[in-house]
Amino acid sequence: MPFENRNSDADTDYLSDGLAESVIFRLTQIPDLRVSPTSSVMRYKGASTDVAKIASELGVDAVMTGRLTKRGDNLNITVELVDARTNKSLWGEQYERKLSELLTTQREIVTEIVSKLQLKLSGEGEQKLAKNYTESPEAYQLYLKGRYYWNKRTDENVNKAIEQFKAAIDKDPNFALAYTGVADCYGVLPYYSTVISSEFLPQAKAYATRAIAIDSSLGEAHISLAIADLGLWNWAEAEKEFRWGLELNPNYAIGHQWYGQYLEIHGRYDAALTENKRARDFDPLSLTINLDEAMMHLARGDADSAIEACKRSINLDPNWYAAHRWLALSYLQK
Repeated sequence: MPFENRNSDADTDYLSDGLAESVIFRLTQIPDLRVSPTSSVMRYKGASTDVAKIASELGVDAVMTGRLTKRGDNLNITVELVDARTNKSLWGEQYERKLSELLTTQREIVTEIVSKLQLKLSGEGEQKLAKNYTESPEAYQLYLKGRYYWNKRTDENVNKAIEQFKAAIDKDPNFALAYTGVADCYGVLPYYSTVISSEFLPQAKAYATRAIAIDSSLGEAHISLAIADLGLWNWAEAEKEFRWGLELNPNYAIGHQWYGQYLEIHGRYDAALTENKRARDFDPLSLTINLDEAMMHLARGDADSAIEACKRSINLDPNWYAAHRWLALSYLQK
């Protein structure tokens, strides 16, 4: 779950949200563990934690909650992992740390979770778990701010995210995740503003390429490059990067979602729906993944299935205009 910010201060929200997202990111690198992505769990931010209800909605067996308090440069972090079936605590810990130690603390939390779940990791899994993406606490904090703004998905906030990611790169020029962050922002900016795709997609491609040059094992970077190539109509390159990125990180919901869009564009509707289903398995509460399914059904002439998928999106957010628009189009086709 998103960590509770005990400061009630919006200026430290990036720490509580970012720490949870970092733990989620590390856990998704473990092939045999399914972890709900940030996009699904953020809907529970600020709500009371009904473990059984949340577990049922997300399709998970355990729920991790956390609280963070910041006093000056001191952090108090409390974390608990609860078995959703029995509502019993599997593990809990309290950390008293300096702000500069946040980077190592999130690694400690993930190591403890893996231990308490008694996961048997392969050699590759152990390497991913122990991996250091940056040694700079300053770069890491700037990266967390970037992801905080990125998750808000507006023109203004995506541009703020770019500023933070670039500042993180200035602190650590070999921080591959920060380059991936910039690539993601440039890749989606045309969807959230009036900027011209041809101006920003080459930049998205350049930053994703740089991320891969630093760390070729980063599946997210390959997906970012694929999304840029998709927008630039570099079809063969896009499919190659989608496939490689999902091989490196088969748990990446966004990767399956965008690869599904690529397949839909090429009229491969059954394969597109298969990829979208995989994305929805990882992220069942995503508005866009559910709506993408509706578009795919509509493209292949199945209005009834499109209507069902649109209604699923509307149940998640009755005020989302796009779901109502596509529901109207589905009824029109029917």
